[in-house]
Parts: sequence; C-alpha cells; structure tokens
Amino acid sequence: MRGTATRVTLVRLRAGLLVLTLAVLVVSLWAFHSVQNTAETVRDRTSQAVLEVSAARGALVAADAAAVSSFASGEARLAGPGQEYTNQLALASQSLARVAEFNQAGEPGGNALQVVESQVAAYSGSIGQADVHFRQLDSPVLGAADLWHASQLLHAPGGVLDELKSLQGKQRDALDAQLSSTGVSLPMLPLWLLPVLALLVLLVVTQLYLRKRFRRVANVPLLAATVLVAAIGVALVFTLVSRDRLDSVGERLDGVTEARNAQIQADDDKGKRRLAELLTEFCHEEQGCGVTVDRFRAEAGQATTVATDNTRVVTAGAKAVAADASGAAESGGREVLIPAGVVLAGGLVLLGLYARIDEYRYRP
Repeated sequence: MRGTATRVTLVRLRAGLLVLTLAVLVVSLWAFHSVQNTAETVRDRTSQAVLEVSAARGALVAADAAAVSSFASGEARLAGPGQEYTNQLALASQSLARVAEFNQAGEPGGNALQVVESQVAAYSGSIGQADVHFRQLDSPVLGAADLWHASQLLHAPGGVLDELKSLQGKQRDALDAQLSSTGVSLPMLPLWLLPVLALLVLLVVTQLYLRKRFRRVANVPLLAATVLVAAIGVALVFTLVSRDRLDSVGERLDGVTEARNAQIQADDDKGKRRLAELLTEFCHEEQGCGVTVDRFRAEAGQATTVATDNTRVVTAGAKAVAADASGAAESGGREVLIPAGVVLAGGLVLLGLYARIDEYRYRP
C-alpha cells in the first residue's frame, strides 16, 4: 500500500507541475505578445501620428507668418508669399500625408484629415489670390482682404488649427487606449508572477519530497527545470518593464507637444501682429476695418507671448520618444525563448519524475 500511495503522490505532483507549466506558458506568452504588439504599434504608428500632427500645425503657422511678412514688407511684389512660405506649406503637406498613413484614430481621424486638407487647399488658394492682387498696384486692398480671409481659414474657430488640435487629441487618446488594452502594468507584477512563483514552489516541494522518499540529494532534471522557470520569470519582468517604458513614451510626447505649442504660439502671435499692422494700412481712420477686424487688431496688439525657439528641445524630445518606443518594442528574443524555455521545463519535469513513477508501476 505504501508503494501505491507513493506512486499516487508522484503522479499528482507531476500533474500539478504540468498544469502550472501550461499556466506559465499561457500567461507569459499572452503578456509578451500583448505588450509587444502594442509597443510596435506605438513605435511605428501612434507616436508618429501625434508628432506629425504637431509638426503640421507648426509648419502651417510658420508658413502663414512668412507669407504675412512677405506681403507686409513689399517683397511679395517680386517673390510672392516667399520661399519660406512655400517650404513650410510643403512640410505641412508632408506631415499631413504621414498622419494619414499612421492614423490610429480610426474613421473620425480620417474624416478630420479630409476636412483639414480641404481647408489647407482653400487657405493656399486665398494666399495665391492675395499674391495676384498685391502684384497689381491698383488692387492692394483686395490683396489685404484675401490675406485676412486666409488668416480666418487658419485661425477661426473650426479652422485648420482647431481641427489639427482636435485631431492631435484623437491620436493621443488612441495611444492611451492602446496602453490600457494591454492589461499589463508594473503594479500588477506580483499577480502576473503568481503562476511562475507557484510553479517554483511546487518544484521545490517536489525536490524535497523526492529527497526524503528516495534519499537522493537532488533531481537534476527538476533542478534544471527550476532554473528555466526562474529565467522565464525574469523574462516576464522584462516584458513588464517594456510596458512601463510605453508610459514614458506618452509622457515624452506630451513634453514635445508642450514645447512645440509654445513655439507655435510665439510664431502665431508674431504673424498676427504683422497682419494687424498690414490691415491697419488699409483701414479708414474713422470707420476702421469693421468690428471683426478691429477686434482682431486689438487682440493682436495685446499679445505678449515672448518669441522663443524650441527647435532643439522639440528635436531632442522627438528622439527621446523614438528611443523609448524602440526600447519598449525590443523583444530580446523573448518570442522564442519563452515558449522554448517553458516547453523544455515541462519536458524536464516529465524526465525527472518518469523513473521514480516507473519504479512503482507494478508495486502493490
């Protein structure tokens, strides 16, 4: 009867070890692939979408300021809105094309992009009309009106800049949703490690039982399985560290956005002041330019934003975003090591207990 009881105990230990090994395999692979897929999406698409929307906003504001400066200085009669305007508008178009490629906001993001692209085309058309009229000595007033209309397309509520700001928020919300969907976080580390810890404990218990029952110092296959399971636990920890790095991607993105927004605001205020000065030249001294334009002129004159150049900060921040996103997406070969390690550990469990169980196959 003692032999039967020993065999039953060994069979139960083997079953428990195999069940926990399967649990470790499922949990580890699920956590790894959940984090890995999200990290790759954030690296290749979501973070790029957020940065490109911000870049498009900055380029459009810079283009507008350059065009106003060219018209205000009289250079437009020779060079039109200027090369800087052309360059910045091209950069904005490139950024919008990348946003369309990387868009993670689904259909709402796609619809917002279509609206923005149509508004940018209308804005460019108004600048072109302003150029035509400013080149004609008898039509500068019409040119100023076209320039004002272009500014409204860019700055008015629901205009290009508003739509881009909303689109940027949609892309940022998509990032938050992706991070939440992993279901993995460092505070939950003990819970994710629970199957690994349970398997390690049962392996130690099995070793102690075998040592007591068979007077063996150690079971080498089970000892090797224990080392492998511990290594899998370390791999799971690295997976959770990768998930934590994704949070830093969001934080750095917010930092880059804040720095770029400060520069955009400074460039925008400068452009508005130049436009207000230009419009004043064509305003009637007593009647002004109308309520809307006069309000704009007053607000532009009160703008106190200090001119700033955050280009280096933005560039460094964008590089840090790319580095964190790439670091989070670095698998270190875990997609192969985890399943191979778990399967090998399971085989070692079977090997380590096979001989002991076989000894009691025919014992009463």
